[in-house]
Amino acid sequence: MHSEADTSASLSFFEQLRIVFSNQPFLYVIGIYLCSWLGVQLIGSILLYFVVNWMGLPESTFPYVALAVQGTALLMLFFWKMVSQRLGKKTAYFMGTSVWIIAQVGIFLLQPGQVALMYCLAVMAGFGVSVAYLIPWSMVPDVIELDELTTGQRREGIFYGFMVLLQKFGLALGLFLVGIALEWSGFISSTAGQPVPTQPDSALLAIRIAIGPLPTLFLIGGIVLAYFYPITKEFHAQILLQLRERDQATRQGE
Repeated sequence: MHSEADTSASLSFFEQLRIVFSNQPFLYVIGIYLCSWLGVQLIGSILLYFVVNWMGLPESTFPYVALAVQGTALLMLFFWKMVSQRLGKKTAYFMGTSVWIIAQVGIFLLQPGQVALMYCLAVMAGFGVSVAYLIPWSMVPDVIELDELTTGQRREGIFYGFMVLLQKFGLALGLFLVGIALEWSGFISSTAGQPVPTQPDSALLAIRIAIGPLPTLFLIGGIVLAYFYPITKEFHAQILLQLRERDQATRQGE
């Protein structure tokens, strides 16, 4: 099925960008991944501040909350893989991200003292974080196969390389947004060995917005892009069939 080897190493960076941005389905994948990854990074960057400064819990609590999110995300990878195989990747993304949005709304409304509810919402968020890890990356092979069908070339190195670049960009942007939000809100940094400072109401509101509404906006954007993503389960099956038929015809002609 691999009609030609990946030739991305011999192409210039700008030529690779041209290939990436001329592939419409991959642009949707880029958008879905960036929205999802920004949601993950925003939550990861602000979670410590939320646990300590808003919920009023000791820093030693933070690893357990993070584990509730990330541990659930890892465990749910197998579940979402099964769902995507049976119902399609778009449906799995819709389901997981919808649960994630509900969790983020609940986290924004969470009040100090509601520790048990905090852990429940962290587990719910993990359901969505799991699809952010799985679904956009699982869409990349579909795009590669469509590109192969169209061009006769197997250029996976270009697409995976751009996804890694996007991952780094999302990490940097998430940290930047959190840093700016805390700075503008008058957040008071803590000093080692000193009690946790009392934060102004503006800083507490910024922390809650950064962990709730802001990621939710990105997640909604991801859902909208996934809705318009053109490679459905049925369309992908047609792509694979045409690739097999072409591969068989090539072998018979040799």
